[in-house]
Amino acid sequence: MATVHRMKEPSGKLSSKYYAFFRVPTSDGGFKQVKKTTGHTTKKEALAVANQLEREALAEAGASDKHAEAILSKVREAGELALKGRLNPAHARRLIGEIMEVSGQGSLKERSCREWFSEWMKDKEATTKIATVRFYRSTTKDFLNFLGERADNHLETVTSADIRAFRDSVIANGRTGKTANHKLKCLRSIFGDAVKASALLQNPASSVKQVNEDDSTSREPFTPAEIQQLLESSPNVDWRGVILLGAFAGLRLTDCAKLKVGNIDLERQVLRFMPRKSDRKKKVLEIPLHSELVAYFTENPPAPFAANPLFPTLAKVSTSGRNGLSSRFKDIMNAAEIERHVTRRTKDGAARETASRSFHSLRHSFTSMLAKANVSEEVRQKMTGHTESATHQIYTHLELETLREGVERIPGVSVG
Repeated sequence: MATVHRMKEPSGKLSSKYYAFFRVPTSDGGFKQVKKTTGHTTKKEALAVANQLEREALAEAGASDKHAEAILSKVREAGELALKGRLNPAHARRLIGEIMEVSGQGSLKERSCREWFSEWMKDKEATTKIATVRFYRSTTKDFLNFLGERADNHLETVTSADIRAFRDSVIANGRTGKTANHKLKCLRSIFGDAVKASALLQNPASSVKQVNEDDSTSREPFTPAEIQQLLESSPNVDWRGVILLGAFAGLRLTDCAKLKVGNIDLERQVLRFMPRKSDRKKKVLEIPLHSELVAYFTENPPAPFAANPLFPTLAKVSTSGRNGLSSRFKDIMNAAEIERHVTRRTKDGAARETASRSFHSLRHSFTSMLAKANVSEEVRQKMTGHTESATHQIYTHLELETLREGVERIPGVSVG
């Protein structure tokens, strides 16, 4: 409400005319104080002018009596619905949106679960590693499919019960507790970012607890005879090289496929590379080449250029997906008539558990064969990931020979 006062002049005397004082809202949600002369010497006339000046300023700022009354009507409607027990999230969002429009703040942007997931994925695709993006894409797709038609409802309709039911469905569909927890973590991030973007009031996934990971499927290594079967069933020479690297150097599938010619030093008979799982720490491993690998690269010399892919037919193939490297390795296992799942007794000899086999099992074969050859645990650890140096560590001659001795204790396999 406007007020009027007479101001002091520079001489120190009160002016004969009254000034109007009032506040108007600003675009940032605050207020500013306005002072204007009324041009009148009587308080009554000055106050009438002051009120008119205030109305004009409020109208210009989009906060006139008309706007105020429109906002109050929306508030009254919300109150009436609440008294009748009919105020629900849909009504509340509509009323808040209408209040924002009347106030000149623009419309309330509402997002369905599907829309927010799409928006979130676009941001992640521009800022996150490809492998992580694939997992995010898979998780969001699974969750939207789990919601069904409800995926097109407002984001706020997703509840903690929905998140919990989805987590449990992951396990019910044969996945491990570790996978379920990984997907839960992804959903926490998605809904947490929605809260930060003011698209949601609270994160429905934050209260959902992780499940026990004791059910996570253990890995069973391949035997030397099975490794020979895999090699004989390989569709081409590149796959043979990749399988040999898994079995006799302990490399993961993606690392094998992404190797460059420059990673192989046949003169020193070593492999030097940076594992993708450790690239943020800039770990570089240097592994002596087993005689099986030396023989393979002697028979199949790499291209002369260091930047060329070591395995050109596999370098551009994704690890995941229906036709990805993991699926192709399963086909090789099938061709070799090697079971993907095996049943074995636990350490106590009483219960039985199921272990799965995949390309990663070759890494277990590598460490298992080192252990059976009485290679020390310290050396085994250095083989599979040894340094946290800021850049890399080149072994001294003595260290490298110690590792080479450990590698050479592993018996080879006969390959036709």
